Amino acid sequence: MQVTTEYLNLDYTFQGLDADAIEAFAAKRLPKNFAQLREQLLQGEYENPSEGRKVTHVLNRSRHSVVAAAGGRNRFSEVVRLLRSGKWSGATGKPITDVVNIGVGGSDLGPMMGSFALKEFADDNVNHKLNVHFVSSMDGGQLYAVLPIVDPETTVFIIASKSFSTIDTLANVDTVKRWIKPALTEEQWLAAHVIGVSSNNEAMNDFGIPAAQQLSFADSVGGRYSLWSAIGLPIALSIGANQFAKMLEGARAMDEHFGRAPLLENIPLLLAVLGVYNREERGLNNVAVLPYDGRLRYLPSYLQQLDMESNGKQQDRDGKPIDYPTGPIIWGGFGPNGQHAFFQHLHQGYDNFAADFVAVLHRKAPGFNADVQQGLRQQQTLSIANCLAHRRLMWFGDGDRYPGQHPSNLLFVDELTPQSFGALIAAYEHKVFAQGVIWNINSFDQPGVELGKKVAKEVLAVIEGTKHETFDESTQSMIQRLTQ
Repeated sequence: MQVTTEYLNLDYTFQGLDADAIEAFAAKRLPKNFAQLREQLLQGEYENPSEGRKVTHVLNRSRHSVVAAAGGRNRFSEVVRLLRSGKWSGATGKPITDVVNIGVGGSDLGPMMGSFALKEFADDNVNHKLNVHFVSSMDGGQLYAVLPIVDPETTVFIIASKSFSTIDTLANVDTVKRWIKPALTEEQWLAAHVIGVSSNNEAMNDFGIPAAQQLSFADSVGGRYSLWSAIGLPIALSIGANQFAKMLEGARAMDEHFGRAPLLENIPLLLAVLGVYNREERGLNNVAVLPYDGRLRYLPSYLQQLDMESNGKQQDRDGKPIDYPTGPIIWGGFGPNGQHAFFQHLHQGYDNFAADFVAVLHRKAPGFNADVQQGLRQQQTLSIANCLAHRRLMWFGDGDRYPGQHPSNLLFVDELTPQSFGALIAAYEHKVFAQGVIWNINSFDQPGVELGKKVAKEVLAVIEGTKHETFDESTQSMIQRLTQ
């Protein structure tokens, strides 16, 4: 039971459902107006009711998008050209050699995943080496590791934040401003070493970022759906604007597939319907994402946010409480390493689960001589053999000791390319959308996250002494210990 498209393929044989069962379940669970809602999404007209705006991330990969116009004379491609060519000079005249992306959530997970996965596809028409780094954690731990290996005079910092007010990001930025002081004034730093990426242009202006170094995107683009927008700048800096456009091309092809293909030939829709079946009929509350290619090692973390922040809801689109299960727990890890860690529990543990295996069948391994390339291709084949073996064992089992019957999908591509990567990510986006429609929830807000931020600010104000409030005994004891 396989579906093949130009860039992405799906084998769902080990879901244990035949075509009639899938069609019958879909007929029962898909709303009658699903095709209309799907078209609204693809046209940028789908409603996000709680935030009072449209959902427009799909438009960022349309042929008319400014970030899709590789080589076009827009600010995005000009920034990429200047930095990748070595023609962007810092305040002291030295060419920029390092870029540090400061963001969190959707402003970090997608760009980091894409930059790592696709770095071997970088355009080779530039001689200048540009290193791209990522900093997200509010505790400063990543800054602690990055700052010693970069130079204030040759480093540009991307401040990536949809709202330009995320406390995690601004805490890192504040420390960077302290770090550059011996080498640069703040005015020099802002003039030549900062790029802002946000939907809040006013905040970027107030921060002091020059207009030519501001890249904006619509506030109707959710953070976890934003790697196709200017938020994807680190990917373009890693691989070039032309290759970035190919990533968008692959996503666009998946958009067209999702919009046209019938159920049993539609990868995102099958993923959605099978996932809902596993959640509701089999009672499976978790999905293990198991990529069998090291270049996709960040995929589980990315999908964790995409799926769980979108569909981890206990209220419907109208804000009313619901009494049925919605999005599952998404977890996982790099498959070949997981075999030596958590796979024991998957095969013989007490708990049940579903799994998505993600495989790349072939690898060209550019940049090495023929002998090393052959060795790397053999290793790729070894990885695929293990992927197929564990997938079989999870479904068929092996007597009493290995119960099996764990349903799984196999998403696979012939080769990892910017196009196939784009198609893979877009397929998961559309799966999440379709499941949200089935469950009648809003997949494009995150009220739990927002409330957590609000409470954190209240606790911080008490710690800093700017507000007086009494919390529970445990929290109060920790505050007292912090402020002694």
